Amino acid sequence: MLWIKELHIEDFGPFKGHQTAKFSLEDGVTVVYGENMRGKTSLLNAVRFAFFGKVVGRGTKAMSLHQVGNWEQGATGKYGFRVQLVFGDGDHDYKLTRSCRPRTGVAVPGGDEDYSVDYYLERDGSVLGPQQAETDLKRILPEQIARFFLFDGELLQEYEDLLSSESDMGRRISEAIERILGVPVLTSARATLARLKEKSEHREATAAQGDLKTREFGNQLADLHAQRNVLTEDLERLEKDLDEMRSQKASLEEAMKKKERIAALLDKQDTLDRLIEEIDGRRASKAAELQVAMSSAWCAMLDEPIRSATRRLRETEGVLQTELLRADVLRSLQDRAGSECPACLQQVSPEALERIRSSNPIFTDESRAEKDRELAAIRRQIAALEQHGKAGNPQVIRVLWDSFEEASVDYAAKKGERDEIAKQLESVDEESLRKTKADFESTIRQIDVLEKGVKATRTKINENKADAESIQKRLDKLGSGNFGAERRRRELLSDLHHLFDEGVGAYRERLRKRVEADATRHLKALTTEPEYAGLRINDSYGLTIVHQDGSDIPVRSAGAEHVVALSLVGALQNNAPLRGPIIIDSPFGRLDRGHTRNIVRALPTMAKQIVLLVYEEELPPTLARNELKGNLRGEWRLNRISARHTELVPRKD
Repeated sequence: MLWIKELHIEDFGPFKGHQTAKFSLEDGVTVVYGENMRGKTSLLNAVRFAFFGKVVGRGTKAMSLHQVGNWEQGATGKYGFRVQLVFGDGDHDYKLTRSCRPRTGVAVPGGDEDYSVDYYLERDGSVLGPQQAETDLKRILPEQIARFFLFDGELLQEYEDLLSSESDMGRRISEAIERILGVPVLTSARATLARLKEKSEHREATAAQGDLKTREFGNQLADLHAQRNVLTEDLERLEKDLDEMRSQKASLEEAMKKKERIAALLDKQDTLDRLIEEIDGRRASKAAELQVAMSSAWCAMLDEPIRSATRRLRETEGVLQTELLRADVLRSLQDRAGSECPACLQQVSPEALERIRSSNPIFTDESRAEKDRELAAIRRQIAALEQHGKAGNPQVIRVLWDSFEEASVDYAAKKGERDEIAKQLESVDEESLRKTKADFESTIRQIDVLEKGVKATRTKINENKADAESIQKRLDKLGSGNFGAERRRRELLSDLHHLFDEGVGAYRERLRKRVEADATRHLKALTTEPEYAGLRINDSYGLTIVHQDGSDIPVRSAGAEHVVALSLVGALQNNAPLRGPIIIDSPFGRLDRGHTRNIVRALPTMAKQIVLLVYEEELPPTLARNELKGNLRGEWRLNRISARHTELVPRKD
């Protein structure tokens, strides 16, 4: 059982100078409060650096050590940092010190290559040699399983991969889970028995070759054994290549996700470019209309005179139109020579026609053209005056201004959004992204070929073993001969291997069921959803929430994933021979108050030692104290001294 007793940090991240945190030796929870950017993640990274010499940034990517040292100290010419952990494993007391300092002769380091990282490990007061120190550290906390003890509540993507047995990351995590549970020790013993069985079969074949009665069978066994050795070597090579390809695929998948994000950004950029062009055109049109309207704004002062003049011109237009109509009627009557009226289609008498002629003159062609020109001029004047009236209307100007302003605001917003995307794409190497896609597709093809090769080779090995067993049975019928002792040894080893193989399988299944039962118990304690009946864990330790009706819940929220991950961590702590503290950064960031309260209350059942790195809005101190009660073993606060300087002090209020 790994137990952290003290943490000493010097110039690590925002922690200027030497600072110390001491942890209770009693089971329970320690809470460290700090606002964002005050150093909570740096504390988690300090523990990670002490054990593994690594620091993790956002997205679980390794950070440059050059960026870790305290900025204020760096500004004064003091570079580097140091972390010391005091801990125990139940048998021994340890003090682990790891430091990062500029290399000899480097005055101002410019990158990781200008630093050297050194560490030493004390056990019960004695400094261990490098090899023994490395052995002890790998035994106490193997790096492959550290994710189950040191994790960021905001970065749970790895746990989500457990849902898919096809996921290469899921496969690696399931291997890490079995390492925590102690399964590799058993599988290693099984592999040792398999190798001894193979050697025994070879010796049996060699012994059979020395007997005249069994020489032919011995030769056949020897040939089969030689073929099997070649096939086994081929299988090991193929499996090694397959593991490498799967690891490469996992790395490329991450790069492909980045590519997908970039592709989405590029599509959004194109869309914004089109919108910006459209909005800019609309804005320019409104600006032109507004300019014209403003140039005629003076017309508003002449509104009444313009309306009066327009009225007079329309009256004149009406009189002139009447005159022209009468003239047209008279001309028509004259042309008809007294037949009928073109309007009413009645006969007109000569007397009536004469009276009309005497009271209404008939225009000549020239005079008619002059009247038409006069009418057209009046109509142009009316149109001009109406245009002036419209242009000078304050309401029209106000509407145009509002439209222009709306377009301008929309343009600025879309332009700002586009500029932000452009910043994100500044460092994008499109050629590299295209190569990544090509490499990913090539890797998929290679994995397919290798998987088929592994399957075919295993089939051949199984056929080889079946042939060998058939020959061995025929040898057994011939009597013991000179190979009886080797045969009995082979049979014993074969029985042991079979027994051990079945035992490992049964133990793995029993262990998985125990983890499933404990994870379900934790889930029920943590979740606020009454219809969640528990968790189902597959052979790859993929996790599925089970509804009370027995069906799987395929789609889960980020909060549900969070609760599932914590349930698994608690179950592993309860069933693993290798146990340790759980240090969680921002564990409640995406959980509601109900889930937060349930998790805080259940924390003491999940591990012996738990350290929470939180901000007060995420976990109010009153809530922590009320729910943890006697299980609250310590409270610390991260005080801001400056933007680059945080002080770690006990919380006293």
